[in-house]
Amino acid sequence: MAGKFKLQSVLNYRQSLEDQAQQVLTASLHRQQQLLEQRQQQQQKLQQSDSELKQRQQEGLTVAEIDLYEGQIYHCRRIIEQLQQQLEQLAPQIEAERKMLLHAARERQVMEKLKEKQDAEYRQELSRKERVMLDEISLRNKGNKL
Repeated sequence: MAGKFKLQSVLNYRQSLEDQAQQVLTASLHRQQQLLEQRQQQQQKLQQSDSELKQRQQEGLTVAEIDLYEGQIYHCRRIIEQLQQQLEQLAPQIEAERKMLLHAARERQVMEKLKEKQDAEYRQELSRKERVMLDEISLRNKGNKL
């Protein structure tokens, strides 16, 4: 049984900070993925509307139908631009959250190394005491034989 780590509560706190930082980063990465998927869907919708317009123009369209297609295309482009802006705003936030997670992980690792060092010192001290006790027993047994 190793000695009790006196700073266990600090280690637990740092672990919880790291867990929180991981959750925040995960949520932001999830949001980024959603935005990327939405942008991809809008780009596909834009390409579909554009190719449909070109195909229908060859068949002959009324001015109202052309306006309708151009409205759809314009709407898709605006949504794509908005999604792109959101992605650009999210990127520095994600970078900051990554740095916070890295910092929290390093702080936890410092405490874990300290705990490991304390455990090693405790085991060495225990081993030393055991050797001293065995030496005493050995000396007593030699003294009794004489």
